[in-house]
Amino acid sequence: MGFYDNIIKAVSDYNVTVNTTEDVLTIVNNNGNELTVFMEEYLTQDMKDHFYEYIVRFSTQHRHFEEDEEAAVIEYILSILDDKILPLEFFSGDNPRFGGEIKLDDLNKLSVSYLSNEYGYAGDYLRQFDYEIHSWSGEYDTGRRRVSDLRD
Repeated sequence: MGFYDNIIKAVSDYNVTVNTTEDVLTIVNNNGNELTVFMEEYLTQDMKDHFYEYIVRFSTQHRHFEEDEEAAVIEYILSILDDKILPLEFFSGDNPRFGGEIKLDDLNKLSVSYLSNEYGYAGDYLRQFDYEIHSWSGEYDTGRRRVSDLRD
């Protein structure tokens, strides 16, 4: 059984559509949200060897996994499908600047100081940005909001 087959089996209890090509697996839900998984090949600096990474992409977030981390890839996908991990992106005007993710369990901690601690930027710097949070289900989507409107 190939790796994509393992993902398909893992998400079989979810109400999703799964499409695969030779290179990409795409999971789509009823809201039209898409999660993609693909492998990328890299050459070593000496150009004599190569290695692979799995890349999982949902909304504004993507994460790289080493080729021997297949179980972690599946765990990450299921965390997204269960809304346990939510992509968070910062914007300057309409331009995305940087982002990451927030755990659903930490959503109630969302504040300027929380973001400062998580992302390593001063609160005064972060206040100039807007942010968006996305969720697989759509239940926790925030739309564009100002960081400066968050509590300190």
